[in-house]
Parts: sequence; structure tokens; C-alpha cells
Amino acid sequence: MEKKGDDTILDIKVLPDRACYALSHRGVAYEVSAITGLKKKAVEYPMPSVKNTRELLVRVEATDLCPRYMARVVENVTPKEMPWVAEHLSAVGQRSINPIVDGANLVMLDRGQPLHAFDADKVEGGIVVRMAKKGEKITTLDGREVVLDESVLVIADEKDPLAIAGIKGGKKAEVTTSTRNLILESASFDASYIRKTAERLGIKTDASKRFENGFSSALAGKGMEDFSAYLFEMDKESVFGETIDWYPEKLQVRKLQVRKEEINTKLGIEIAEKEIEDIFSRLKFSFEKEEGGWLITPPVFRADLLIPEDIAEEVGRLIGYDKIPSVLPPKSGDLLEIPKQFCYEWKVREILINAGFSEVMTSSFASHGDIVIEKPLAEDKSFARADLRGGFAVALQANSLHAPLFGADHARIFEIGRVFAEDGEHTALAIGSGGSKKNALAELTVVTKLLSERLGVPFAGEVKDGIFECSLDSIFEKLPEPKSWDITISSAQTEKYQPFSPYPFIVRDIALFVPAGTESDEVYKIILKEAGDCVARSWQFDTFEKDGKFSYAFRLVFQSYEKTLTDEEINKKMKRIQDALQAFGWQVR
Repeated sequence: MEKKGDDTILDIKVLPDRACYALSHRGVAYEVSAITGLKKKAVEYPMPSVKNTRELLVRVEATDLCPRYMARVVENVTPKEMPWVAEHLSAVGQRSINPIVDGANLVMLDRGQPLHAFDADKVEGGIVVRMAKKGEKITTLDGREVVLDESVLVIADEKDPLAIAGIKGGKKAEVTTSTRNLILESASFDASYIRKTAERLGIKTDASKRFENGFSSALAGKGMEDFSAYLFEMDKESVFGETIDWYPEKLQVRKLQVRKEEINTKLGIEIAEKEIEDIFSRLKFSFEKEEGGWLITPPVFRADLLIPEDIAEEVGRLIGYDKIPSVLPPKSGDLLEIPKQFCYEWKVREILINAGFSEVMTSSFASHGDIVIEKPLAEDKSFARADLRGGFAVALQANSLHAPLFGADHARIFEIGRVFAEDGEHTALAIGSGGSKKNALAELTVVTKLLSERLGVPFAGEVKDGIFECSLDSIFEKLPEPKSWDITISSAQTEKYQPFSPYPFIVRDIALFVPAGTESDEVYKIILKEAGDCVARSWQFDTFEKDGKFSYAFRLVFQSYEKTLTDEEINKKMKRIQDALQAFGWQVR
């Protein structure tokens, strides 16, 4: 809420499920009235009388995309500034353009019905609602030239497009302060078409937003009446012609049968019949009592009410969902069905995690593949991935580079995910080892053999560059339906979260001989003490005995949270560690 002079501005987020009626002041007033029980004022305006004007011919060719088209000639118009109009528009974030266009915008904001006005003296012939011709061009009101094709619906005269239907007007018949004769338009257009076309052309407007959310064609007449009334208030000398209303298939009144028992069952609360009927009245539903329920006729602007469940939702939200108690559903005595794919995917995870591998998830989009993305997020994400290998290889490389930070000598990762190949979609498994080529091949051989033994079917796939990949769907087809859920993945260790450092790390190893009886922990404590606070991770990675002495080897990973460490700084730390160890008479190798 924001105070502006003597007014209060309500900034309301209207979600898509209510946009068919609530993207208007009257729609919001309807909601407030229903929620609070306050009576909504009936506001109507004086209408001008109909007189003779020039003839206007309207032809609708694209009947499937334009269910209703209304037009009217208004002559001898003298645009006059009305201060309150600019104030109203400014209060809701709209700029004043000229008195005629401002009137169209005011009525749209009030009623929700988008409107348009053409300069009648610039229109050649009648109005035609048709598909554009290939290569036709239109310069929109904001000065943008748009090349049209046969998929774009336009409002045209006998020669040229005048507007992109339901989206944006054109310059040719633009209304200016010198305009004296008008053709008013109030129409309805297919919601899905408007949404797709506005998105494809990259032109989003207040009008397209309302049309794409299914504003009711039944209200086009009210929009035309209010626009005419506004112009009549602005100039009483204006001459208003007959309204042409092309509306071959009027919107059918929707009726819904609902039962009291169904409403209460769906909401999980017992609501009295009188209270339900009170809610119907507040929502302006017409209703007739039937045995056990009602036959309901919602208002024509409530295009969102399609099934009985929608009525139950309306009752629930006005009762208040906070009034509905939370109740756990009863326990079922039936054995739950175990999804085969889900179960075996988790078995694969269990085996690999227990074998020391970590799961990763990479993007489903790729720079190449078999399936093209219609609207990619980026140039390198213009295809659905045909395999896991591409993104997985990047993840394996990144994890290998950071393996010392994980306390590992090399990365061991796997991924289970959907891939989208030309022959169909399936679930794939990728396993990667970041060790040397020979060791990676040996490790992948061992782990795929382990999977085969544990699940009882061969895991056949392709090994390339340290990555094994196979189709899990074809493997799982050979497995029986699972009889029990016996996944036993060990619990993760409790770790305290710590943000990672954006600066690079440096790895150093130190090895030494110590006399028999010297514990490695004793050596380890001295090393950590002398290394200081920059040790991100450390561990002992080797030990052996020779000539009565023990050799211990430790790895230290240095990293700062404040800066990039230099070799010189780390060399000084390593020298200090070496001196401290030698002070005990130990031989540093």
C-alpha cells in the first residue's frame, strides 16, 4: 500500500489462475467484496445517443482466432485534456499519451477489456480481421518495424495492416491530438494464439497480457460502452454511430453441478449449507437448489471455473484454509507397490556409493544432440543431451582438479539421468574415474563387475577417456519385479557446512623416517602446528618400515579465504615444518 495525495494505491500481485478477471479494478473490487462481504458499488456512465455517421464495413476472415469483434464510428471529436485522467494513470504507473488513448487505457484498467481507437480518416476502406500476408510490414506505435508472416493475425484496412491483433497498434492509423474522427475497437482473441504470438514477436503489452489469460468475450460490449461514455464525457458534441457487433457464436453460459458432501469431502471440513450459499452469493454465483447440492451458474467473467473442484476451492479460500485442520491420512494395511525403475536405480546408487563413488548431476542441455530445444537458454544449451558423457566429462575433470581438497588422490563420480537420443528417451548411467588411463580402466572394470554380480545381470557399456556409460532401461528390463525395499545406503557423516574459498590451493607432500615406537599422530600434530591456519585439508597417505625405522608421508593442501597464496609463502611454511621435525632428530626425505 502506498499513499498518493488523498488516495491509497494497492500494489497487488495477480497470479495466472485469477488473471482472467482480476487484472482490472472491477475484478479486484469483486474479490474484496467477496472476501469482506462489503457490497460492491454498481458504477455506470451516461451513454450517448446513436446518430448517423459514415458507413463502416467490418469483415472477419480469421473466425477461429477472433470470436468477437466490435467496432463503432465516432465523428466530430475534439480531444480535451481532463486533469483527473492523467492523475489516475500516473497513480497506477501509466503515462498520459493523449486524451483519446488515455480513455482506452483507463477503461482497460477498470474493466479489463483491452480497447483500441483508429483515426478513421487514415483508414482506407473498411476493417478486415485477417492473417497477414508473407512479407507484409507494420510499424508499431513505438516505432518498431515488424516483418509479418501468415501466422500473424492483423487488423487491416483494404490496403495495409493497422494493428497486430490483440497485441500492438500501428502507426498508419495512429490517433493524435489532431484526430477528429475515430473507429473504436473492442474485440476478443484466442488466448493461446495471443500468448504464443506475443512471445514469438517479442512484443508484450498490457492488452496481450489480458487476452492471453482468457478475458471473457462477453465483456467486450461493456468495454465499448464505457469507452464511448468516456469520449461523450470528454466532448458532448461528438457524434456516435451504431455499434457493429460480429459475434456469431455467443459465449455459452456455464453451469456446474456440485454437492454439499463433495465440497466438504474435498476440503476435509464440515461446512453448513447456509454458509456455502452465503459464499455463493458473495461470489455472485447464481444457483438453484437440487437434491443434496446445487446447480451453479458462475459470472461470465469467471472463465477459471470449469469443474466442480473449482467451486470447492472457492468455498475453501473464502472460509480460509487456515480454518481447515491438518489431519494425517489413515495408515494403509495394503502392501505398497515398489516401482521397479526407482528401486533398481537406488540399488545402483547404493553399490556405487559404498564403493567410494559420489553422485553428480549435470545439465540436461548440451551444445549438440539429436533433439533441438525450441527456445534455448544459451547457445551452448540448444539441444537436449543425447548421452551423459559430454557434461559428465566436464564434471569429472573439475572434480579431478579439486580432488586434493576432497582428501582423495583422484575423483570417483557417477550420474544417473535421462538422455534424449534420436531413437527415444531413456535412463543412462555414467561412471567416471579420474586416475591414470590404466588405473581408471582397471577401476571401472572392477566396479562394473561389482554391479553385475550384485544385480545378477551384465552391465555392458562403452568405456572411453575414463568414463563408462550404459543404458539402465535395457539392463533393468532383464531384472524381476522387486519384492521388497532393501536399500541400505550408509548414513552420511555429520559435517559442519563451511563455505568454499574462491582462491586456488597449493598441494605439498612431506615424508620422513622416525625411530621405531614413534607414533604417526605425534608427527602429524607437529606438522599441523607449524603449518598454520592455511591448511584446508591434510592426511597421512603412506607408511612403511625399513631397516628398523618407520617412514610416514603426509599431504597438506594450503588455501586462503582472503587471497591467492604464493609458492614463496608456502615454501617458508614447509621450511618451518622441516626444521621443527629435524629438531627431534627425525630424517626428512
